[in-house]
Amino acid sequence: MTALQPITERTRIVGRRSLASRLFLLIAPLLYAAYALLTPPFQTFDENQHLYRAWQISSFQLTGERRGLQSGGELPPGLGSATLQEIGSLMPQGERRAVVRPFSKIFSRNSQSGKNRPAVFYNFYGAVLYPPISYIPQTAAVWIGEATDLSVEWTLRLGRLMNAALCIGLIWWALTLIPYGGGIMLIIAILPPTAAGAASFSQDGMIIGASFLITGAALKVAAERRWSVRNTILVGVAGVIVTIAKIVYLPLVIVSVLPKPQRISWCRWTSVPLLAGLVASVLLFAWMRVNAQAVIPTMRPWVPTIPEQVSWSLAHPGDFSLLIGRTYLLWLPKAWARLYEFGDSTVPVVWTAAVSGTLAIFAAMIRGDSHDLPTSRRIWMLLVFTAVALLIATAMFLTLAPRGAVAIEGIQSRYFLPVLPLAAIALMRRSETESPLLMKAALTLALISHGAALSTIATTFYTF
Repeated sequence: MTALQPITERTRIVGRRSLASRLFLLIAPLLYAAYALLTPPFQTFDENQHLYRAWQISSFQLTGERRGLQSGGELPPGLGSATLQEIGSLMPQGERRAVVRPFSKIFSRNSQSGKNRPAVFYNFYGAVLYPPISYIPQTAAVWIGEATDLSVEWTLRLGRLMNAALCIGLIWWALTLIPYGGGIMLIIAILPPTAAGAASFSQDGMIIGASFLITGAALKVAAERRWSVRNTILVGVAGVIVTIAKIVYLPLVIVSVLPKPQRISWCRWTSVPLLAGLVASVLLFAWMRVNAQAVIPTMRPWVPTIPEQVSWSLAHPGDFSLLIGRTYLLWLPKAWARLYEFGDSTVPVVWTAAVSGTLAIFAAMIRGDSHDLPTSRRIWMLLVFTAVALLIATAMFLTLAPRGAVAIEGIQSRYFLPVLPLAAIALMRRSETESPLLMKAALTLALISHGAALSTIATTFYTF
């Protein structure tokens, strides 16, 4: 009987993976598509900037162009016309408006890109910094849209759907790999913030999907105590992609490092994550050098330059640490709810969605997992999460914090979605029996959260 226990355990793990991945493929496409199509064009975070950047890349202009205090590129004039009629401004990170229209006219606006007319220079300094690899599905959507004469609005929707499809594929792959905590990853993957982020025209779909894949593959490596060829490639490639897109997620490549298995040398065990981190850092540095001419100084004259911020933090490490501590002390009480803001500053916190979605995560964590997850690994996973949090705060400090600030502004809850499964799995309950009732409750709460979020988005932008 004892000899059969490892086989029985493996069978149970494979069964859990299969159920979670199948449930995800059943639910996610419908939910993600709902956010992609219901949310009006340009009404997700910085979506106009991301559209301009993808359009620029589609014409093989891989780097931006700087003109004085503006940075962007020359693009078809119809992009600006479509943006203005939807959100009322071309200003990067400017104030947005919610244009209300009858629901029967949800797809009524169709602006031509004007590709045959003289190009216009657009300022999208926030997105011009990102490398082309961050916009693979969006660039493909622009090519398809231009080839088939789709409107700007439908090209944007196509890019959202392709971005969502990529994210769904990556998360599904992660769910087929992850050895424990699959139920928690499933719940987080189908919650409204994840669906809305993945179904936007931004980098979020690729970053969320690739981060979940790194988490699943790295935890599988840790559970099996070996680097298979497949997992080596997954952690390496996904780690490079995520880091180049947003360097704050670099710590994800070291999820599997500690605790180190016995009888395996440090050099052998850490070679893959360290090499992936090194390659990603070198490529990112190379991109920053190539694209340096497109970078403009801070648009906030009261904020010191990045070199000045670095010098101050190194000269005053205690004050810098206190600044980060105060920032999260003030930010954390509201963070869970602010995940449930939608649109681009146009749909405030949907409290019913926030409460039910948060309870769904807790239900999945209480359900737990029968896998014996060592305390040392839980601590290490939380330390990786903490490292990402520190990098996020540091990035915001370098670009947004005036000297003498009480707290660092600009940290958004959605920045933590890529690493949320890691923290939730580290904190999940160890249970001998996994209650199907709790999992059903978590799924029900997640669907209630979607109902509240989608209905609020609909009433914000449409009349019935």
